[in-house]
Amino acid sequence: MFGILKRNNGITLIELIVVLIISTVLIMVSAIGVSVFYRRYKVVSDYTSLQTQAMAALQTIRNGHGFGRGEEFYGVANARSLQILGGTDVFGGGSGIRILPPAARDYQANDWVEFYLDGTAIRMNYVYNGVQVDTPQYIFPTRDQLDKIQVTRFEVYDANGTGSILPIESLSVEDRPALLRVELDARVKIRDGIHPKPDEYKTISYSTYMVKK
Repeated sequence: MFGILKRNNGITLIELIVVLIISTVLIMVSAIGVSVFYRRYKVVSDYTSLQTQAMAALQTIRNGHGFGRGEEFYGVANARSLQILGGTDVFGGGSGIRILPPAARDYQANDWVEFYLDGTAIRMNYVYNGVQVDTPQYIFPTRDQLDKIQVTRFEVYDANGTGSILPIESLSVEDRPALLRVELDARVKIRDGIHPKPDEYKTISYSTYMVKK
């Protein structure tokens, strides 16, 4: 009887301290695991966002940006004619493209849209219905992500082999359709550097062709 009563007296101070130590270690390990998981998740999320936004920007250049109520699109695919802007070390290349769209109305005869590299972002300037936009828009990255995402290269090349982008009507049958080759490199910051280490980035590099139909 007395032996049974002794075993029900509770735990000792040493046992309590051991339990607290083990609990603390488990909590710390869990916190470290959650922190590592969050960092890895953020890297994957930011990298996925970089790829998604870059592809969306290329699609906008190819298929056009919607104007008015979204029923009119000015892009490479439906261009009346194309002009390469800026310059690169490669003949026939530039750092931007001006698109002259088909004119459905007389006051749209002088409309155009430009996609070009401005520092570390691709921006869009345009004239729609004869009126030029006040401030060029940020296409990639968006303005609120300039501190995280950077375009490191945006180059447009004539892929017709003619030395310049020409209207389809002036090309021979063998040269049709008019082609652009677009090169896009970009990066997203995944970790701030601690001096003397630099910031860490993940990068993408895309090369695609666009057809003026």
